[in-house]
Amino acid sequence: MPANVRWGAPIAITASYWLRFELAHCEQHAGSNFEYTESIPDGRKYARRRPMIIIGSDLVARVRKPVHCGGLVVVATLDPNDRRTFLHAARIGAAYVISLPQARSWLAEQLLQAVAG
Repeated sequence: MPANVRWGAPIAITASYWLRFELAHCEQHAGSNFEYTESIPDGRKYARRRPMIIIGSDLVARVRKPVHCGGLVVVATLDPNDRRTFLHAARIGAAYVISLPQARSWLAEQLLQAVAG
């Protein structure tokens, strides 16, 4: 990507209060700020200029086409045993499925790397 590209903030697409609560902890830990939306079309807006898109397991089934961004596409869940989340994540081309709160430190590290890169 050209050096003059202006990166937007990572975006979290979820309507879940609990996922937002867990993601807020990651934001604080990484010193980052997310944009939040409950709408898939709003999440795709300027997607190529985002270092990370986090899609909640509550909305991932609504995503019809693969999601692409300038960095990582991650699906976040609170239930690591929900097989449907993994199937939907694979269908949309997500690089990772993470379970919160267990993956808080991993996500914070990825945010730090995305901002630094």
